[in-house]
Amino acid sequence: MGVLVSHLLSLAPGEVHVWLTTPEAIADEELLAAYARWMNPEEAARQARFLFARHRHQFLVARALVRTTLSRYGDLPPAAWQFVNNAYGRPDIDPTHELGDLRFNLSHTDGLVAVAVGRGEIGVDVEDTWRRSHTDQIAEHFFAPGEVAGLRGLPQARQHGRFFELWTLKEAYIKARGMGLAISLHHFAYDLDGPGIGLAIDPVLGDTPEGWQFFLDAPTDRHRLALAARFPGGEPLRIAVTHVVPGT
Repeated sequence: MGVLVSHLLSLAPGEVHVWLTTPEAIADEELLAAYARWMNPEEAARQARFLFARHRHQFLVARALVRTTLSRYGDLPPAAWQFVNNAYGRPDIDPTHELGDLRFNLSHTDGLVAVAVGRGEIGVDVEDTWRRSHTDQIAEHFFAPGEVAGLRGLPQARQHGRFFELWTLKEAYIKARGMGLAISLHHFAYDLDGPGIGLAIDPVLGDTPEGWQFFLDAPTDRHRLALAARFPGGEPLRIAVTHVVPGT
């Protein structure tokens, strides 16, 4: 298990490819052993720190998806990829691979792992809507006031779905900015009640809504996915979503 494709994929301006896999569906011992060999020592150490086996498995599959996905765009086997972290800890492709502006972003939750690949600012988030959580309390603590008001104004039956639409979009934006929770979730707000997806950004964040584009999806009955993207040339966002088993 090494080179996965006979020809490399290309990305047109504005195009983002999203690759999905289901960790719980991957149990082949030979395949999992290959995934473990592909990890570098730092990744292996991070995996070992997880207390529960299902989280170690999820991490292993997520790293395999990153590495096999990148091998679709760069002529390197999965084990050869190297990464560097920015000042906020976001991993990027090591510049020594000389792949220019190729970027990736990873997200995983119970039941689903997603990797987005594109040329521009991109962030992806997936969430498990079946998880037990107090979504009303989370919204009160982390959403902007306008988002909370809009959420509360919906019929009760729609609030759970709207919460996860907002949560995934907010996560996708801060990941696309490459700053994670260094960006306060209170300082930007989405409007999902008009045409399209509206975004307002407090000037304190040093950003404007211009150029940002978004994508919302329900890749399974259980999960929600959001993507945030901005391209240097302002090209319209085009997305291809593919379900795979890494290394096959």
